[in-house]
Amino acid sequence: MIKCAARIMLVDDHEMVRSTFKDALNRVPGFEVVATAANRKEALKSIQRTDCTIALIDINLQGEWGTNLALEIRRLQPEIKTVFISATIYDRYVDQAIAMDAEGFISKRENLTRFISGLQDIVRGKTFYSQDVLKRLAKCPLSGKTIRPLQTRRTIITPRQIEILKYIAQGHSKKEIAMALDVAVKTIDCHCDNMMRRLDLHDRVALTRYAVREGLVEP
Repeated sequence: MIKCAARIMLVDDHEMVRSTFKDALNRVPGFEVVATAANRKEALKSIQRTDCTIALIDINLQGEWGTNLALEIRRLQPEIKTVFISATIYDRYVDQAIAMDAEGFISKRENLTRFISGLQDIVRGKTFYSQDVLKRLAKCPLSGKTIRPLQTRRTIITPRQIEILKYIAQGHSKKEIAMALDVAVKTIDCHCDNMMRRLDLHDRVALTRYAVREGLVEP
């Protein structure tokens, strides 16, 4: 394994995750976890008295966005590399990480060897996204290549389609949606077909699950 210097601050609201990750990372030559924090307040205190090069942050911290913390850290120490971690990968999480040009987004389900390798790439100036994250990126329907600049599938459905998606998730029929929006049922059919193609989903149940998962409607 190639050595590379990384002084890491680990921010996660689960003590077991912090302990497990700290032990694993400290065993890697050239890696050292120099601080841990359970929340935004602890992290901001640590960052001002700790010399770290990477902030490894859970993107969902006790109901707060880890991206907000990352932006605060960048204002204090712009040279720190930001890497997000999460047990669940949602489009809205990925969109936020992309929007702030994070150096990485790693799934907690990632193989440990790949996790370490990804962090080493980040130290060397590259970016690293887990396969769970890459699967959420929008692709060109013709070439199959990832669209640049990076964006998730969620960003390529229109506001009207999102409106229809919300109605679907709330249990409304296509006829009811058409009446509410004052359009033809065929128009709703067309929007649904386009949404399923763009989101790579294949039925009404999958659309409903997606809307709930992405926070478009309450579960």
